[in-house]
Amino acid sequence: MHTIKPAIRTLTLSAIFLAFCTSLVAEIKVDRNVSYGPHPRNVMDVYWNTDYKNAPVVFTIHGGGFKNGDKSYCNADMRKLYMAKGCIVVSPNYRLVKAGTKITKDDCALDAAMAVAYMQANAKKYQGDAARIVATGASAGGYISAQIAYKKKWEWPAGAKHKPKKLNIVGWFGNSPFLPPALIRQVAAGDPPGFVMYGGKREHPATPAKQGHDIQAALKKNKSWNKMVYIDFMGHVPAKRILFSPKTRDKETYQAFNQFLDMVCHGKGSPKGGDVINVKRNLKG
Repeated sequence: MHTIKPAIRTLTLSAIFLAFCTSLVAEIKVDRNVSYGPHPRNVMDVYWNTDYKNAPVVFTIHGGGFKNGDKSYCNADMRKLYMAKGCIVVSPNYRLVKAGTKITKDDCALDAAMAVAYMQANAKKYQGDAARIVATGASAGGYISAQIAYKKKWEWPAGAKHKPKKLNIVGWFGNSPFLPPALIRQVAAGDPPGFVMYGGKREHPATPAKQGHDIQAALKKNKSWNKMVYIDFMGHVPAKRILFSPKTRDKETYQAFNQFLDMVCHGKGSPKGGDVINVKRNLKG
């Protein structure tokens, strides 16, 4: 019968106790309505775990046709997926295009870019890594996140709190993003990997799946990693069901997206890219 020496036993028990205490102390926190710019809608919510150390940052940018929507778009399922990967999650509001104002869709993108700039300057406050930021968004938010990922130069307004020369984007995900040709033409060599998703049933006229094929082709041409998911039986912004919801997600899509996050957030693995996942089975729920 083997016995554990007192000194080793003491060290073992101490390690177990320390791990137990650490698990009790670590908790998920949210910093709501963090101001990142001069406009009243220039606020964002930041979710992080107090156990994080140099964590990557994921921005989730809401849609709404540039006229509606807010940061509550980032729901519990979305946060759970990203935080399971050890990521800080940031959900910003931005100015909206309303009648009687001169605000444009590019002003919306500029606001979100200012939010990213703010996080680059303040990532350490949330135990984050300012050099690893992933831009994601749905519909109009997909346009904004793609601008953040692929636009090369920003003209910061006088009221911007931070004015970096570049945004440290390491990956982009678009859920039925609005991708006009002028945006796609901005893709260049060395740009971040892109993961894009579209539904094929009753396509929104502003976001046909062809735009996904076009940006995938642009990423391929410039030798950037890329993947597209196409769901023929679903319509606009399918990721809520096909990816984020544990009850209805597609297994292949979920696995591919997790591999994408491992690659861009943590430098792990070399997942297959350049292909299209065609999801054809009907989902229940």
